[in-house]
Amino acid sequence: MKNTKNEIINQPKANIVNTLNSLAEGIQNGLIDKYEIVQNGSGKTTIKIDSSDGKDRIINTHDEIDGYISTSTTRIKKQPPAERRKVVKKLFQDGKTQIEIAENTLCSQKTISNDIKHLKKVGEL
Repeated sequence: MKNTKNEIINQPKANIVNTLNSLAEGIQNGLIDKYEIVQNGSGKTTIKIDSSDGKDRIINTHDEIDGYISTSTTRIKKQPPAERRKVVKKLFQDGKTQIEIAENTLCSQKTISNDIKHLKKVGEL
């Protein structure tokens, strides 16, 4: 009889292995230009992958702490200013820092600062 409990517990780690295999394949095929893998001592692993044209980003996060497992995937596309400002407004209202917003919009922190100033100027923030 299979131990289903162990299969469920190990599933997120299998997802990370699959992500790393896909990452290696993407690098080899020239689809991925930049990537970052960060693992901290408290069980959180983040894999950030940028497309070779700089227009797409995927952030995979796996957090595992004594019986708590959380896995998330965020897909980001570079947007024109009007669309980006809608996202900036939402993330700013959610309490994100300018650096966090920049990471989630494929822009610089300075661009986000300018977007926030613009949104305040037109009365949207």
